[in-house]
Amino acid sequence: MHEIMEAIKYKNLKKVFFGANGFSIADEASISDLQLGYSVHPDGSDLSGPNEGDWQKNWVVIGTDIEVGDPFFVDTNEPSLPVYTAMHGVGEWSAELVSTSLSSFLEVLSYLNGISKQDFAQIDPDGNTITDPKELAEIKGRLQEISGEKYYWKNFIEQHQEWVEEFGS
Repeated sequence: MHEIMEAIKYKNLKKVFFGANGFSIADEASISDLQLGYSVHPDGSDLSGPNEGDWQKNWVVIGTDIEVGDPFFVDTNEPSLPVYTAMHGVGEWSAELVSTSLSSFLEVLSYLNGISKQDFAQIDPDGNTITDPKELAEIKGRLQEISGEKYYWKNFIEQHQEWVEEFGS
């Protein structure tokens, strides 16, 4: 847990927004609370299990998706601390790779934070929203390159484009 918190503190990212999407990242005061409902029951008992679809003991929640509340978590069994997400509320946990390491995930968030110019998740696109398909394709490529993961960030940009088309003026 110490290594995870040191990496997060170094990047100093609390919330990062891109269009309608947002990432909320733990700090030292909140990381223990983030485990509640995942690996730890509110009464303190262990919720992780040995079966596929169970929350795993080696998963540590480091943040959440601001829009839908899904967790972002690291797998502490792997030295690089890869970052995953999974949909909550579906009865089992199916981990989806987001980034091949914690450091690359935090680098992705730094990159998004630097280009988005947002302080909150937007309901509708505005003048600061990145809408140009060519620019979005470049951003997608950069996200995939930094993270080492193609599928998650392809979907991330596609969802952004669908949001722009649906809610843009």
